[in-house]
Amino acid sequence: MDSEYFGLRVCSRSLSALHAEIENLLWATSCMRDITSIRFETDCSDLVDMTTNPMDWPTFATEIEMYQRLQEDFEDVSMFHILRNMNDRADALVKEARNRSYIFSHIDQTQSDGGALRRIGLSAST
Repeated sequence: MDSEYFGLRVCSRSLSALHAEIENLLWATSCMRDITSIRFETDCSDLVDMTTNPMDWPTFATEIEMYQRLQEDFEDVSMFHILRNMNDRADALVKEARNRSYIFSHIDQTQSDGGALRRIGLSAST
C-alpha cells in the first residue's frame, strides 16, 4: 500500500523564498532515504524547473548538485507542480510552522486509503 509523508520544518531565515524551497526539498529528500521511490508535489513551479533545467539556475548550483547526489539513493524520484489551492495540507503545515518560536522538524505518514495520521519522527532544539 502506498504511503504519503508530510513534513514540517522550521529553521532560521533563508536568503529568499526560493532558497527556503530548495533547502526544504533537500531536507525532505534526506529524510526519505529508506524509501526506494519518491514523488514530490509542490506549488512552486520554479522549484520544479530548477530540478529539470539545472543549468538555467546557476545561483543554486550547489543546492542542485546536493539534490542530484541525494537522488542517486533512490530507484525513482519525480517532482510535479500542483496548484496552490490543491496544496491545502502543505499550506496548513506552513502556517503551523510560522507559529513556532524554535527550530524543529517533524514528519507524519498517512496511508493513502485515508487512515489517520501517525507520528513517525520529531526532532526539536531550542
